[in-house]
Amino acid sequence: MPFSDSAEEASPSGSQDIETGGTPPLSREAQANLWRYIDHLERWRQSIGFEIHDGLTQQITAALLFLESYQREQPDPTTLERCRAILEEALAESRRLIQGLSPKKLDDEGIEAALAEFLTVPSVSLATVELEVDAELPSLSPWQRTTLFRFLQECITNARKHSEASKIAVSLHQQDGQLVGKVIDNGIGFDLETVKLVGYGMRSLQQKADLLSGELTIESAPGKGSEITLRLPIAAK
Repeated sequence: MPFSDSAEEASPSGSQDIETGGTPPLSREAQANLWRYIDHLERWRQSIGFEIHDGLTQQITAALLFLESYQREQPDPTTLERCRAILEEALAESRRLIQGLSPKKLDDEGIEAALAEFLTVPSVSLATVELEVDAELPSLSPWQRTTLFRFLQECITNARKHSEASKIAVSLHQQDGQLVGKVIDNGIGFDLETVKLVGYGMRSLQQKADLLSGELTIESAPGKGSEITLRLPIAAK
């Protein structure tokens, strides 16, 4: 089903599920209830993001300022150095949480800006990430835009954590009546026959693809890197 701003017109039947072989189509009433639930969930996530920003992040920042002041007065503070490093890691993680839960740039400036901001967050990975997004994208409803953003975000995070790649290429283009998102890495890859063993991560990607009525394909092999593609239908104007 092509993209639509109406919950009544959208269909989450989607592509074949990796483990279950697909899900049955939902009634219009069930679809409407699902979209309302997604909207409620997004608002809940935003509220958590605000709480993290207003509480945890401010407290960690204040603690770091006190530690820096103390460090200037006490030379060779080995214990304090470790404490400072832990707090810096916690601060970076809280920022990652805020960006993941409440990507404000997504609503204000779109997917490309939100992804670019996400990529500025510190990561343990040394991989360079190249981002290429069409200047003009088809009109998406808020829940579609958010789900697509989270799909790409999750692919990037997985590649950074697990692929050992030195390069990750992220793209989002219109092609042959579809919106095509790709995340390609030059990492260690994996055996597609054991993809089920990856567990929650792959199921989560498939669920997002299904919500968008999209087709998810994964290409990978040991030592050959990975390519994850999501193809979404675009409504004819």
